[in-house]
Amino acid sequence: MGPREFIVWKDGRPELAPWRKAKLERELEEIDNAEQYVLLADVDGWYECFNCYGKPQIFLFEDEVWKYGVTTKGEKGRYRDGLPFENLVYLTEYEGAVNECLKREKIQIYNYPLLPENLKRDKPLKRPPGNKQDN
Repeated sequence: MGPREFIVWKDGRPELAPWRKAKLERELEEIDNAEQYVLLADVDGWYECFNCYGKPQIFLFEDEVWKYGVTTKGEKGRYRDGLPFENLVYLTEYEGAVNECLKREKIQIYNYPLLPENLKRDKPLKRPPGNKQDN
């Protein structure tokens, strides 16, 4: 069997094959229905840190931010095998078009240094412990 046909002919005119058209519709739907989320510490304890000045872990108190993110797949699609580490909880902060979710994620990450939980540290972090980059 060769590659799936992506063009079908209907009344002498080319159209996208039904499977291809359905895929397009799903992907457009995802773009309109994304979510910006936060991963929070569920219990007081040590968590992996990607921004801790060479230290591999940071102590977080319950409900402190570990990471901000965006997904078009929801929690179960984004984290199929479970959240990246134990003792994290996933909360949706905003639902909407992917571009708006990406803007909100950037705002959360860039403003993280100003959060009271971060300012109380001897050496405040540039971004949340679980965000490797500013995006």
